Formats: sequence, C-alpha cells, structure tokens
Amino acid sequence: MFKLYPSRICAALLTVAFSLSILISFLLPIPVSVKAMLVILLVSALAYYLLRDVWLLLPFSPVAIRLEGQNITLLTRSSGELPGQILDDSLVTSFLTILNVLPQGKSWPRSVLVFSDSMDSQRSRELRVLLKWGGRGTV
Repeated sequence: MFKLYPSRICAALLTVAFSLSILISFLLPIPVSVKAMLVILLVSALAYYLLRDVWLLLPFSPVAIRLEGQNITLLTRSSGELPGQILDDSLVTSFLTILNVLPQGKSWPRSVLVFSDSMDSQRSRELRVLLKWGGRGTV
C-alpha cells in the first residue's frame, strides 16, 4: 500500500496557475460584475482542488493506493475503497505521476496526482517502477 501525503509542490503550482487566471480576468474587457463572478468562481475552484488534491481533506480524497497488477484500489479519507483499472493514458515521471483510474461501474475516469513530495521517496520510486514496468503481484 502506498500512503499519500499533502503536496507543497502541487499547492504552489495550483496557487500560481489560479492567481494568473485571476490576474488575466482583471485584464479582460468585460463588465465588473462578470469579473467579480469569474474571480469568485476561480477562488472557489482553487479552494476545492486544494482541499481535494493537495491537503486530502475531503471525504473522497485518496489517501492511499493499493496496486494489484493493472488493477488499483484508491483508499479514501472516509475509509472507503474505490476499486478500478489504471488507464493507458496515465503519466509516470520522476517528478509527477498522474494516475488515470476508471472506477468499477463508472463511465468517467478519475485522476490522482502524485508529486514527488506526496510520498516517501523510496515508496515513490517503487510505485513508479511498478507502474512503468508492470510489476506482478500485489503491493
């Protein structure tokens, strides 16, 4: 089982991206009321993604990953298990791993971001090796 931790890198990247979006919204030639609604929407989205993907505080935030071949189980904060299959469009790098998971019985995939600081360095390496080279057995 691979335990996930809050990621400072992800928090910084999300905050920069949303801050730039808010700055650009101020430069758009649209009415002030529309700008205000856009800023409220962007700040709300930032708060949601920080709670879900960075700080892992929402009930459905993944706090651990269990791999079994191409199958994966996401363990959520609310002690739920979300079994699924890892999709081929997942990305594995040394800095960032994006797991695109199709939960059983669902038609929409779910993405799990694993930055290099989201996990112990040794466990992060093990996860990357298993994902890249298709490790056999249960981890």
